[in-house]
Amino acid sequence: MPALKIFAFDYASGGGPAQRALPPALRHQGEMMLRALLADLVQVPGVEVITLADPALPMPDVPTGAQIVADSGPFARRFNACVQAADAVWPVAPESGGLLESLSRKVLRHKRILLGSKPSAVRLAASKLLTARALAKAGIAVAAVYLPSDSLPAHSGAWVVKPEHGAGCVDTRIFSGARAALDWIAQSGGDGYVLQPFIPGKVCSLSLLCRDGVARLLSCNEQRVAVRGNQFHFLGSTVNGMADGDGEFERLGQRIAALIPGLWGHVGVDFILAECGVVVLEINPRMTTSYAGLHASIGCNPAAMVLNLLDAAIGPAAPQCRALSVSVDAEAFSAL
Repeated sequence: MPALKIFAFDYASGGGPAQRALPPALRHQGEMMLRALLADLVQVPGVEVITLADPALPMPDVPTGAQIVADSGPFARRFNACVQAADAVWPVAPESGGLLESLSRKVLRHKRILLGSKPSAVRLAASKLLTARALAKAGIAVAAVYLPSDSLPAHSGAWVVKPEHGAGCVDTRIFSGARAALDWIAQSGGDGYVLQPFIPGKVCSLSLLCRDGVARLLSCNEQRVAVRGNQFHFLGSTVNGMADGDGEFERLGQRIAALIPGLWGHVGVDFILAECGVVVLEINPRMTTSYAGLHASIGCNPAAMVLNLLDAAIGPAAPQCRALSVSVDAEAFSAL
């Protein structure tokens, strides 16, 4: 049987035309995820791996067995050539600015296997407003999302402002009240921002494996988020730092997968563990930074799990999988 040739790439380090405008935090996180992904893919029997490098940057450090394509020329030409040379494509890119959706659609136009969520699911999850409306309609507790033009409800606490189509903590800010939040939006141009009442609690995330409306919980992660000035900063996470003793997190993942059946492969869900219970913040229709510690945490190859979805529906967890707490930060990850 011929090898499955996979093109796995990170938009920022691969020289995408908009990568210079991406915040350094997103570029660094993308590189972290790609390194971990490549390390997992080269361990899968019957798989060949190629990745794309930016010829204007130093050659990236990739695991033995991964082939780097660093040809010069426009990104679109280099990207299309790698897609054409592969059987399947695994994109690592933020959903902000429509990047992940656009790249996913290009993969499908080339009639290659997309190792990621369907573009329609990416479009829904990329929108804070559409996601909140869909979850609320399904009866899933979610942080309310308002446009600056909306009539805001009375709320005595702080308000959070974030890009409607943002990723992570990028350009996410907290203000003491609605008036201060609206004034900042107006001074910033007013386009593309939404507001949410601040919900105190522990910031967490789920790492899910999804296919056809079914999900398996791989890890529940405790997020480390700091506020400097009035801006949020993502510092890292403890993969499987939260136990799912009563199965609540597993059930949440199943409900979200059933609601958005186009979610496929690795998917992240950010939520607040508040006094009132679990409140969803957003859905990431892609792998998240926690992936960098996932293999070490569960003792199974998470990339191999995704490739298995090409042939079979999601089954029960493998017996050798475990739940070891693993810390992922800006520099490295290590077992606790």
